[in-house]
Amino acid sequence: MLSKTHRLSKNGSFNYVYRNGTPVYAKDLTLLYVPSSTDSVRVGFSVNNKIGKAVVRNKLKRRLRAIAAEFIPRLSGCQCVFVAKKGLEEVSFADLHALVEKLFVKSGLVNEKKEEEERA
Repeated sequence: MLSKTHRLSKNGSFNYVYRNGTPVYAKDLTLLYVPSSTDSVRVGFSVNNKIGKAVVRNKLKRRLRAIAAEFIPRLSGCQCVFVAKKGLEEVSFADLHALVEKLFVKSGLVNEKKEEEERA
């Protein structure tokens, strides 16, 4: 589970990432990120009302939070927001995990030093 210290929760924080963030695109998911000078990692999730009903949106956010929590120790300091697009609710958990990993690697946020320390 993604702890509260790693969650992006304030409207102003989301707006900051939307205005200043660098986008990385995938078919059904977009990652906006702003590198940080500190090692803190904060992640937010945006799921539009066009994606199913509340139950479906909440399930998708829970899945994304669980996947992001796995990557937190390997990421360099940043603030990032995942923006879900229509059709993502039909993607399996394994495919969603691969998609999130692809976006983190493509953005360059995965810190190789932390990844090697984790393996050791």
